[in-house]
Amino acid sequence: MNILFTRFPLESAFGGAEVQTLSLIKGLTGRGHEVEFMGSCKTLLEKTQDTGLKTQELCIGNPPVTKFGAISFMWRKMRMKRQLEQYLQATNYKLQAIFMLSLSEKLLLTDHLVSQGVQVFWVEHDRVGKWLTKNPWLPRLRKLSERVTTIVVSDLSKEIYVKMGWKPERVVAIPNGIDVERFIRGTGQRPVRPHARDAHATHFKLGCIARLTKDKGVDVLIDAIKDIPNVELTIVGQGPEEKHIGSMSKQIKIIPTTDVTSFYQQIDCLILPSRDHDPFGLVIAEAMSAGVPTICTDACGISAHLESDESIIIPAGDASALKEAIIRIQDKETWSKLSKNGPRIAQEKFSLEKMISAYEALI
Repeated sequence: MNILFTRFPLESAFGGAEVQTLSLIKGLTGRGHEVEFMGSCKTLLEKTQDTGLKTQELCIGNPPVTKFGAISFMWRKMRMKRQLEQYLQATNYKLQAIFMLSLSEKLLLTDHLVSQGVQVFWVEHDRVGKWLTKNPWLPRLRKLSERVTTIVVSDLSKEIYVKMGWKPERVVAIPNGIDVERFIRGTGQRPVRPHARDAHATHFKLGCIARLTKDKGVDVLIDAIKDIPNVELTIVGQGPEEKHIGSMSKQIKIIPTTDVTSFYQQIDCLILPSRDHDPFGLVIAEAMSAGVPTICTDACGISAHLESDESIIIPAGDASALKEAIIRIQDKETWSKLSKNGPRIAQEKFSLEKMISAYEALI
């Protein structure tokens, strides 16, 4: 099948959306589909080119996700639409399915391609915020959504889109996928955790991988540990809140980036304390694969796919509940159960192959 992926922001870090898109393109190509990426997203263009996948760079301008961008889209949209349609005509691309990742092409190409008999899928990896809920183009987007299948990464995200007016039967939740074996292999001969050897161990090592922004709730995590003397916290991340977060406690260390496979082997627990809608929470699945017990909030999409014996789920923004969870997870029996269950659950629910199969089934 001939499949096209599109994404048009000019700049984008290689985050969860880009990781998943690249994995999907590689996975579907590996299963015999003719897959191409088209867009202006530099990170995806570079990654797809580096791996020898088909790419086509096309710059049509910024999507309408800022106040100015949404207003200027009114007079930019006809030119942008012509560029997109001309590209498809010039390449004589016999398109059978398209996965749209950014707002521009969803608004501009959906009607045209549906009328041509192309299967149209909208992929929603991003956190829902005012960029969408207050966007003047939302009514148009909502109407168009009735003609396509919208793919979100969690049941939590599906619920949010349904509340915005999407028809439930037109929204499909497919959890993000990871290379589970990579993290299982990375454990090697996993050492016994310090607290498992000695109930009076000095330090219980907490880890957090997150952007240092308010929505990620890292400040809530720091509040939660301030009265727990036996823990130390390492945060992997960067962002506008970095200076503030770094000044909150002497119990923490912030590093901008690291090899995550090695990082998981250095911690006793991974925490994702998101206070606002976090579409999935890929690091929780990764840590589980590596046998690291996890704590996340109910604002994380992955939480809806987990049971109490698989991860500890707490209310978002609740420092007291997070403190109790950190104390609870230090219990030897609780820690051992979560550590043991993690790799199996990650393989069953969040493997890359499972995700690719779900997408392939749709087309």
